[in-house]
Amino acid sequence: MSPVTYEQIIAGARAKLADNGKRIANSPHPFRWAWWPADPTFDQELLSDHSVPGPLPQVEEAFRAEIAAVSEMLGKSGHTPELARWQKGGSGPVGRMMSSLSLQADSLGLWDEIGIPIRRHGELILHIRSPRDVMGSPVVEAMHVDNYVAGVCAKTADDAATIGRLKKRIGLWRSVAGVLFILLALVVLALLT
Repeated sequence: MSPVTYEQIIAGARAKLADNGKRIANSPHPFRWAWWPADPTFDQELLSDHSVPGPLPQVEEAFRAEIAAVSEMLGKSGHTPELARWQKGGSGPVGRMMSSLSLQADSLGLWDEIGIPIRRHGELILHIRSPRDVMGSPVVEAMHVDNYVAGVCAKTADDAATIGRLKKRIGLWRSVAGVLFILLALVVLALLT
């Protein structure tokens, strides 16, 4: 059987979702590193909706539908989840449960690669992270849209300034390397003559 590709999983998952997979990227990207003011702590990742006042059931419902679509496509593609050493050895219901948990973990990891975690919900921008517990709810953080836009603008300006400084440093080091190369070539020529 041929290996599973991102394209197959993405296309299949998009077809399964009611919104035609608008929240699934065309290709894997590190969207989980999209700008957000602070990363949650490990304890917060084990919780769900830790910073959003009031439950947002439609967000969790959409997340679960995306994970189910990814999981179904992994299963249909013949993907066999790799079991940890402690999971091996079970047969029957225990073995199926361990395979199911590993498939869920693989689905969450794949969603981290292809799922778009930044979403708008009214006047809030939500940042959704997959839970560290395979049976857990997504970790949802919220920020007012105006604060998010201001933060992204400030981060973009800071990144542009940093890139400018780094380009100057690279230029300086390229010049130094060029001078050293010329000196080395002159020394080698002098030794050969």
